[in-house]
Amino acid sequence: MRDVFAATKNYEPAILATEMDGEIEDLLLGCIIKEGGGLKGAFSSRAIVTGGPLSKRGAIKEIMKAFDEAVGPDSLYAQFRNLRDMSSRRPAFEGLSYAYEDHINYVHDLTRPIDEIWKGFNTSRRRGIKKAERGGVSVREAEEDEDVELLYGLLRETYRAAGVPLADRSLFTSAWRVLKPVNMIRIVLGAKGKDTLAGRLYLTYRGTIYEWYAGGSSVGKEEHANELLVWDTMQWGSRNGFRLFDFGGAGKPGEDYGPGEFKRLFGGTMTSFGRFEKVFHPIKHMIGRKGYDLLRRFG
Repeated sequence: MRDVFAATKNYEPAILATEMDGEIEDLLLGCIIKEGGGLKGAFSSRAIVTGGPLSKRGAIKEIMKAFDEAVGPDSLYAQFRNLRDMSSRRPAFEGLSYAYEDHINYVHDLTRPIDEIWKGFNTSRRRGIKKAERGGVSVREAEEDEDVELLYGLLRETYRAAGVPLADRSLFTSAWRVLKPVNMIRIVLGAKGKDTLAGRLYLTYRGTIYEWYAGGSSVGKEEHANELLVWDTMQWGSRNGFRLFDFGGAGKPGEDYGPGEFKRLFGGTMTSFGRFEKVFHPIKHMIGRKGYDLLRRFG
């Protein structure tokens, strides 16, 4: 992922490690992300860490302090997006002025019989998948660079409609180039006839499928193409020995969040490992958030 981030426009990886007796004891990979250069970059810069830090000893204060010193000058805030239960480390984060916020997710056990997974779906979800199959929506796995471009077009349409920024296409082309040869990425596309209706990007690692990005057209929504892509990936994971399907986040508890509701209807186990966040520059952070809200409201 460090190589992926390094090759992405407006992304700057920050990787730190502690060493003892020639052995790595702690490891942390973050990335400073901006929405462009100049003022736009200055008021959108944030440092994001997904699933870290990693530690043999469990003592993370040293590497966390080093991380804050590395990213603090150039980031409005830092955010740690937890992939597992980090409650035992909450005192360490809070001791460094990080605030905790609940953030839910849905995870599916792929070791269960596939029929049992299917029965766990909401009735409307099963109905939508069957409608997509009867309507002739087909699923294929991406194989060529052109397929990444098709996915990016769908993502751009989805993110524009939602009024939220989308990473530069170089994130997706570099992820494909770096991760495809080591079987750590899977892109699936749903189509009907000659039209590509939906696409989803997954990261695969150590028995878990992580959903990373998803998009689709308005026609794809009517045809339930995205529901079919999720079901196809769960079946693929079950056949290929994966243990877990991780939806990659479903918003804050009680939040009116469309993607979260989409994921909830697939059932699974709801988790709330949450996030830790620390603001380095409060005034700039406040201005940046207000500017972001205005852009979402008025385009």
